[in-house]
Amino acid sequence: MYYLKNTLFLELTKNQKSSLFGFIKSFVKKHCDKSCDDILELFIEDEQYYYAQNNPHFEWIINEFEKDSFIKELKILINENKKQLEIKEKQKPFLEKQKQIAKEQRKKASEFKMSKQPPTKKQLYYYEKLCKKYNLDMDDTSSLSKLDLKNKISEIIDNEQETAKKIRFDKEIY
Repeated sequence: MYYLKNTLFLELTKNQKSSLFGFIKSFVKKHCDKSCDDILELFIEDEQYYYAQNNPHFEWIINEFEKDSFIKELKILINENKKQLEIKEKQKPFLEKQKQIAKEQRKKASEFKMSKQPPTKKQLYYYEKLCKKYNLDMDDTSSLSKLDLKNKISEIIDNEQETAKKIRFDKEIY
């Protein structure tokens, strides 16, 4: 895409070119199911409509539609944007997998960091309250890490939720 900015629409100013490229990109994305020629026709119709309504996206573009070189360059730009969208769509599963791997790595790093830290006062207090609430025996927490206590708290909550589900299910049967 970068090479197109240096080769297309050389007669336009930097701002005109930038705004046209951005608008065409979003326009192609909106109409990606149509062919290149259909998108071009839609774009021209839209711009003429907005110009007639005295609310054009680009005030300078109506005169440019009469030039064949401008239309050819517009087709090239639309075509390139369609290709970029197709490439992005094909890469989507790969990118999703990369995101998942990165998420797992962040989780491992976080757990490693937590395994080296002592538990917080809030964790200790919460663990104590959970044990009292569910009448459980408290383990010695002096040698536990932040991660160990987090896992213990999660285990207690999960067990109690399973028990509550089982009780509700048994009540529904009888």
